[in-house]
Amino acid sequence: MSMFLAGLVLVVYVAASPLHSTAVPTSTTSFILIGDSTTANGTTPNSGGWGNGFCGSTNTSTPSSLQLGTSCINIAHDGATIGIFVADGFWNISVAAIEGEVAKGQRTFVTIQFGHNDMKIADPESMGTNLTIMVQEIRALGAEPILVTSLTRRTFNDNGTIADTLQPWADETILIAEQQGTHLLDLHEASIEYCEAIGPDAAHRLNRLPDDNTHLNVNGTIVFGRMVADLMAASFPLFALPIIPNPRLTFNITHGIASY
Repeated sequence: MSMFLAGLVLVVYVAASPLHSTAVPTSTTSFILIGDSTTANGTTPNSGGWGNGFCGSTNTSTPSSLQLGTSCINIAHDGATIGIFVADGFWNISVAAIEGEVAKGQRTFVTIQFGHNDMKIADPESMGTNLTIMVQEIRALGAEPILVTSLTRRTFNDNGTIADTLQPWADETILIAEQQGTHLLDLHEASIEYCEAIGPDAAHRLNRLPDDNTHLNVNGTIVFGRMVADLMAASFPLFALPIIPNPRLTFNITHGIASY
């Protein structure tokens, strides 16, 4: 039985269905994405994350960062804190998906990214307690957890720096990764560095809606999905992940050049 601390439901969220690759799996590696709307495959207001740019999407014609036939299941949910994710049954869905991929003999990676909504109702340590439980349960299922720090909000100070409020939750994610010995993708740091380099005008062109500095449009999904793919490839240098290179976009990201 899971020992999660279910948070209070203080946010309104829109249901989103997990996206499964429609191709016949040919890779021996599978990915399962867990998190909030900044990972989810939302295409409505107040939704939209990097998941489509990583997994690919038949709904938005977003190209995948993964080789054809790689199983990539996005269970991230709009409005979710880590407690809501568990309380509303999405953790159970995730467990079933993990069990299914592991049973096929797939090397199964599970990314976990929370923080955007957790910061609204609880301190970082509460999220960290639940992250620890998730990591341990994922390992017990035979899969490999990868902790991901929160994608930055694209809200700027007058001097061109990001007006960041998520760092304590990113720091907690980093702490749990260190304590549990998991792979870590510091998307928070990388996305802040990139957004500050390209500046507010270019960063806001990635917004889901003009005044939505949290969620991503199709272009934003492609950019940050690629960023996650590149961070993941760097985190597993001795293992050939089924990631399709995109040299031009990777160059632009690493050199602070706007792509859209």
